[in-house]
Amino acid sequence: MSNNWDLYFTNVKDEVAAILFDVGIREMAPSADNPWLLWVWVDFNQPREDGLPSSQEADLLSQIEDSLMDAVGRAVHGFLAGRITTNGRREFYFYAPEFAGFSDAVARGMEHFAEYKWDADSKHDPEWTHYLENLYPTAREWQQIKNRHVIEQLQKHGDSLQKKRPVFHWAYFSSEASRSQFAAEIKSRGYAVTDESAVADANSPFPWSVSFERVDNVDWNSINEVTIELLELANSLAGDYDGWETSVETGE
Repeated sequence: MSNNWDLYFTNVKDEVAAILFDVGIREMAPSADNPWLLWVWVDFNQPREDGLPSSQEADLLSQIEDSLMDAVGRAVHGFLAGRITTNGRREFYFYAPEFAGFSDAVARGMEHFAEYKWDADSKHDPEWTHYLENLYPTAREWQQIKNRHVIEQLQKHGDSLQKKRPVFHWAYFSSEASRSQFAAEIKSRGYAVTDESAVADANSPFPWSVSFERVDNVDWNSINEVTIELLELANSLAGDYDGWETSVETGE
């Protein structure tokens, strides 16, 4: 439906899950023209111990996805909203204006993959509850997505992520008082406040800004721990944590 997709990892029923979702359809959700949720669950033949697919199955699963998207699109004008990969299977979720003909479409889409077991069903979901509550990320998961984007850029430029370095952060608040509370708290946690200012836009919901820094590790686990803590602290004060940046470090 759009060319804007992203991926994050989470837990679903205590199992690791990789969720790929269409970011671009969020602004149209829910769509009154596409009230039907359609899904296909395909079991892996060679799952890894963590329930995710093995590298040997990756190409076939990609072919299955393409085949299902084509078949469902032709039969019921359905489009893929996202997929959940967990517990030895891949779950494909579509939205469509109707469901009649969906089962036959899935059978056609899977006819060249007879070695795979699959199941399909549908339900009326006019509020797009499944997309909004199960596919679309929470604030914590969004922060992890943003962290991954920054980490990938660092690695692209040769950063091994092994070296500690100054990490710069931003947060915004609805009142000067809440910003002051936040600033006091982060100072107690070893951050240095580098700037406090007010946004000129009177319509801004978060006009009071603060910039701050601390020397930290930026590997996946470390930066997730740091940023989720800042996100939750800002949220507790009706604020908005706005992310981080750092320098590329390629030396020892």
